[in-house]
Amino acid sequence: LRSIQLRETEKELGEYVNLYQVHSATFESGILTDERAHEALAKCREERGWSIGLSVSGTVQDEIIRTAMKIKTADGGRLFDSVQCTFNVLEQKPGPALLDAHEAGMDIIIKEGMANGRALKSDTIQSLAKKMGCNPDALALAAILAQPFQPRVLSGAVTPEQLTSNLEALEISKKLASEDGKVALGEIMEGCRMESEQYWYDRGALAWN
Repeated sequence: LRSIQLRETEKELGEYVNLYQVHSATFESGILTDERAHEALAKCREERGWSIGLSVSGTVQDEIIRTAMKIKTADGGRLFDSVQCTFNVLEQKPGPALLDAHEAGMDIIIKEGMANGRALKSDTIQSLAKKMGCNPDALALAAILAQPFQPRVLSGAVTPEQLTSNLEALEISKKLASEDGKVALGEIMEGCRMESEQYWYDRGALAWN
């Protein structure tokens, strides 16, 4: 790690930093095989007490996660403490790898929980939200929170109203994770699932502001 980058992080964020993430780790970037970077990250954790994580995107998120889990520090411990991954009711491919990571003790953070809004257009989400008397966004997020890898889910809300609606997912997820709610959860996941390649192709065609 460049010392200037670390100094800037400490200067701007100081005591508020507890997780230092490699952004958008890929096989092509070399971060998964760069032993000097691994040593620097491990030293960063040792000297500053920061957890070390990585974020992933794309059709091979699961492969990247499993590769990252195998990276060890000099004392034989696992380098990465957490992973931030795209997972939602449409893009479910990383699920098994996320469960493996969770069971290995890694913290799971989910981004794009509503698939950039596309999850809200799902007929399955719309119909079940109406049936359950909740908002579609809350149900889409609740389906993620109810997963066995026990994630933390980033909201993405930009207004107080959106945040209030998103927070309803906490209670709904408890219902979906219960024995009575597992049928509804299964219906959501089966009814919304897309092929990963198609998901990322469609995502690439979105207009970004």
